[in-house]
Amino acid sequence: MSLSVKKEVILAPMAGYTHSAFRRLCRRLGADRTYSELMNATGIIYKGEEKELAYFTDEERPIHLQIYGRNPEEIAEAARRMAEKYRPEAIDINFGCSVKKVLKAKAAGYLLQFPEEMGRIVAATVEALKPLNTPVTAKIRLGFYEDTLEKIAEELLKAGVSAIALHPRTAKQGFSGKANWERVKDLKRIAGDVPVIGSGDIRSWKEIDQKFEETGCDGVMVGRGALANPWIFKEYKEKRDIKTTLKERIDFVLEELQLMWEFFEKERACKVIKAQIVYLFKGIRGKSKLNDRVMRSKSCEELIRNLESLFSICPVPTSLLRK
Repeated sequence: MSLSVKKEVILAPMAGYTHSAFRRLCRRLGADRTYSELMNATGIIYKGEEKELAYFTDEERPIHLQIYGRNPEEIAEAARRMAEKYRPEAIDINFGCSVKKVLKAKAAGYLLQFPEEMGRIVAATVEALKPLNTPVTAKIRLGFYEDTLEKIAEELLKAGVSAIALHPRTAKQGFSGKANWERVKDLKRIAGDVPVIGSGDIRSWKEIDQKFEETGCDGVMVGRGALANPWIFKEYKEKRDIKTTLKERIDFVLEELQLMWEFFEKERACKVIKAQIVYLFKGIRGKSKLNDRVMRSKSCEELIRNLESLFSICPVPTSLLRK
């Protein structure tokens, strides 16, 4: 199945961060496409999907629901159930996650060592989703220990993948070193008409422009850069830097919390958002004082009260925001 991706700037999937609320706010700021956090195929089949992870609204479309696992039949069946129930624009198979827990389960990034198995997984999922007309995409890295991109790409393309998102590091690199965007260019050359999305180390709208120009890729994913600066999507669309005040950042958090309460239990939402607040306060002088005040919050009510009181404790005008 074909999938159209034309010079899109996309919010990357990040476990613990890119839930429905954050995706919606990023779409409002100009993100062209979103992905869900990764969901375990075995869990979907035997226990049902986690509602917090599967929840999305029409505002987040086009959306890819992301699944990971080890067994081709399980992944294909889980994908079929999710596609049938939620009707996303695509089902994405995660072959890039390199956290220890996932690697220990011999899933996601672990499978980069076995390109032919990756191909079998994609082929089985493509077949399962044909009646639903749902494309299958894949998110990958360069390889596991070493760069085996050509072999991985060959197997995925042969299996009928509709788009490939590449984070150009190996699984063993994690997020260390520098993302090798030259390999995104190579993948685009190999993939032909199949869309290629590059991901890794994007911190500014100018870098997005640069990656499109240098690699010819069809999409650029922004991950950690969007956690610290969700306005990056708007900056790219408007081709200008946007300086945000502390108040705007706090307003963003409070709006996100409000949206999170649709699908998270209230106190849990407030615990989850703390990690993101640390990102949002990056680049602000006095951030350690701000973070301390927020992290000390013992309840949702206290967190909101502390956020609202930050102006009097540590007022930070726009001029003090570091570039």
